[in-house]
Amino acid sequence: MKTKLILAHFLILGLSQVSAQFKTTFPLPKEVAHGTLPNGMQYFIMHNEWPNDRADFYFVQNVGAILENDDQDGLAHFLEHMAFNGTEHFKGKGVINMLEKQGVSFGKDINAYTAYDETVYNISNVPSQNKTLLDSCMYVLHDWSGSLLLADNEIDAERGVIREEWRTRRNADYRAGEKIDKVVFDGSKYAKRNVIGDLNVINNFKYQVLRDYYKKWYQPQNQAVVIVGDIDVTLIEKRVKEIFGSIPKPKKINKREYEKIPFHKENRYVLATDKELQRSGISLSYTKSKPLVQDQAEMTKSMQENLAIQMMNTRFNEYIINNETAGLAFGISNDNLSRLDSKFSLHITPKKGKFIEAFTEAYREFERAMQNGFTQQELDRLKTKMRTNYDNRLANKDKIGNAYWAEQLQLYFLESNPVFSVEGEHEWINTFLNNVTLAQVNTAFKALNPKDNLVLSVSAPEDATTKFPEANEYWNAIKTISNSKLEPYKEEELTASLVKEDLKEKPIAKTEDIKLFANAKKYTLANGAKVIVYPTTLSKDQILFSAYSAGGNSLADWKDLPSAQIASAVASYSGLGDYKFTDLKKKLTGKTANVSPYIGGLYEGFNGSSNKESLTTLLQLTYLYFQHPRFDNSTFDKIKEQYQNKLNNAPNSNEKALNDTISNLNTNYSKRNWLLTQDFINSFYLNKAKKFYTERFSNAGDFTFLFVGNISDQDIALINMYLGNLPSTQKAENYVDHKIFMKEGKTEKTIFRSMDTPKTTVYLHLENKEVAYNKKNKILSYMLSEWLTKRYLETIREEEGGSYGVQVGTNISQLPTPLFSLEINFDCNPDKADALVKIVHAELARVQTENITANMLEDIKQSILKNNQEQIKQNSYWLGALNSYVRDNEEPLNTELLKTTLSAITAKDLKEFIVNALKKSNSVQVLMKAK
Repeated sequence: MKTKLILAHFLILGLSQVSAQFKTTFPLPKEVAHGTLPNGMQYFIMHNEWPNDRADFYFVQNVGAILENDDQDGLAHFLEHMAFNGTEHFKGKGVINMLEKQGVSFGKDINAYTAYDETVYNISNVPSQNKTLLDSCMYVLHDWSGSLLLADNEIDAERGVIREEWRTRRNADYRAGEKIDKVVFDGSKYAKRNVIGDLNVINNFKYQVLRDYYKKWYQPQNQAVVIVGDIDVTLIEKRVKEIFGSIPKPKKINKREYEKIPFHKENRYVLATDKELQRSGISLSYTKSKPLVQDQAEMTKSMQENLAIQMMNTRFNEYIINNETAGLAFGISNDNLSRLDSKFSLHITPKKGKFIEAFTEAYREFERAMQNGFTQQELDRLKTKMRTNYDNRLANKDKIGNAYWAEQLQLYFLESNPVFSVEGEHEWINTFLNNVTLAQVNTAFKALNPKDNLVLSVSAPEDATTKFPEANEYWNAIKTISNSKLEPYKEEELTASLVKEDLKEKPIAKTEDIKLFANAKKYTLANGAKVIVYPTTLSKDQILFSAYSAGGNSLADWKDLPSAQIASAVASYSGLGDYKFTDLKKKLTGKTANVSPYIGGLYEGFNGSSNKESLTTLLQLTYLYFQHPRFDNSTFDKIKEQYQNKLNNAPNSNEKALNDTISNLNTNYSKRNWLLTQDFINSFYLNKAKKFYTERFSNAGDFTFLFVGNISDQDIALINMYLGNLPSTQKAENYVDHKIFMKEGKTEKTIFRSMDTPKTTVYLHLENKEVAYNKKNKILSYMLSEWLTKRYLETIREEEGGSYGVQVGTNISQLPTPLFSLEINFDCNPDKADALVKIVHAELARVQTENITANMLEDIKQSILKNNQEQIKQNSYWLGALNSYVRDNEEPLNTELLKTTLSAITAKDLKEFIVNALKKSNSVQVLMKAK
């Protein structure tokens, strides 16, 4: 369903045209203020309260790379970068500086993207109670419209950044995709554009060429302002009219043309190989025109197709899981291709060297559905699943975020994609599901059958030993399968109960309050299991669930670690009780519950969620994972095949070579640090995986179970019936600290690899075991990462133009041993690598000798406060905080305490922490360079 939201009672209204090419019969909901200013610019304003006190600002340009002349190849994207490098009201880095003072962060909250047909800017999560800030954001969008400064020196500085973005993005998948796109887009301008552009143009274009593109295409009639959030719509609309209405209408309107991808009578084939590719893929696709009018008939047709695609993909998934196959994954999809065209595709991921075999398997199952259609049971299950999903969406409509609505309004502006209320969506989908028939869905599916204008694309690692099938072998396979009579799809009836035991409620041994968490209670069950229930009102119908017990993989002998590491995956994908995995999914149709076991380094346990109605199902699944897990040979073999296929394609993987080197040095070549090798895969044993899993989940008395959200004391009886009947012993286990650290001192290593696009990757990791774990140090650690990020943005990206971006991350952990770590990594120009590494270390020295500026310290504090205000509104935050409290005795940091802690932190405190953390740290530095 291309549009998410529809209202049935609006269908009889007339056409509404918001795009030059597209129309819709569906008006916007009354909650959206929409208008067109005298200069031609449109605006969309909507009140939404998730999250509270936040607003998102989007500026949508109906222009992109497809409008470039040859001498402008890449300048649409270049211009997007320049929007952050000086405007009429915000000189230099004024846009970023102004916003970051309010905790709105560049990259996370301030961003943009350029595509073939549009360029979209966003300022997100803006504190909306600050009216001056709201005005400032509108002035930023105003300046993006037509008041970029485009200074010569800023343009020249950005050339290097764009070059490094080109270098970073130009990986094997990108290169293979580029070869395939030239065939898919053949005969259109899309075949000559790739958004990032031609480096020769980027390096040498005259300043005026960029300014000409800007002046020609960034005109109000091509633009829309989208503002969604906890705002006064009337007031914001008034300011939009004042601020954006002041932009003059151009004397000359440049008509926005649209490019059509031509129809090709002949079928086409393309093979795209690359030495660095890590997977193979086959796609059979055809291009089709998008409907120019979105009305009831088109929406119904689209939804019928959507049902068929979902059922086909479910069949594909069953086929892969339940059979010995030459393919690793099959699927079909309808995808956006360009403004006027979409494509229907059959996707196949083959095992190494099994191209024609995997294609034949996938096409046979596709043709089976084409010939015989789907079954009523399949459609009924899907209808039930969809009704449940939309019921849940309606129940939690107050948790639909600003970004979702902003993106829907963006699509309305660009393609007239309808946008309607959640209530209307729920009404329409239920009416549709009540009326749609199996015959209609089967007819819609048959209309998708690829017949002509086909592109068969194959991407694969370049390998002298691999013999690739000729194109005719694929076409002949299609012909042979299509001319054969295939048996209809069959399935067994599922009648067995999930839990067969007649469980009785057990007594509760002890009840306690959890201090610091209002209304939270801890129950000790008769078997020793601890259950903590924490009711919240943050989401109307959401229950989050987790469980933990100490031990994890730390209790496995190093020789058995490969089997231990796949144990929970084998259990998860084998099914439960009497039901294999695919049958279990059918059995759970209509239930909103999921549970997954995990075995980590120090703990084993569960993660899951449900709504109130499906709490019983969540508990049943948890019970079965303890009592009746399945360890099917076929599942084990599938998992082993997945690892083997990944290893088979690994020899030319530069990423794996780098990561393996880093992993070995970070662990000082610990024998417990298994890498993906043939020895690792050969050490998989089903009996060992099953034995280890069973041991880890044999004693419920050593587990703590946590429930957060729409849950109450009244639910403990139900929880107790399932968890209280689990087996237990008096044994309490703990994890083993194997003392795995990097080597003392400094370790440096450079590896050389063959590369199609030469680059140097820099990785630096500092580690210190002598930094105390406490709340203040956690905050100071984060402040260090933010300060370094800003410093490297200024020096390495902006001043040197040496990298698209430097990633900086810090962590201070408590378990198994208190440990501070700092990691820095980036790709860069090989010619500048050595100089950039020196800058990295110079900045590390600088932050130990200089105090952070007062303004920057305050910006980081505001960012921390803003992030905290957003996090505390979610159940996931409180589940994590509760877990840390009951497991690690770490008290939650409420907003007032956080404010007090932050206000007391000085530049001196930060410098002292940095010196303590970095001066005596051990380090690993790895450079990967091109041969």
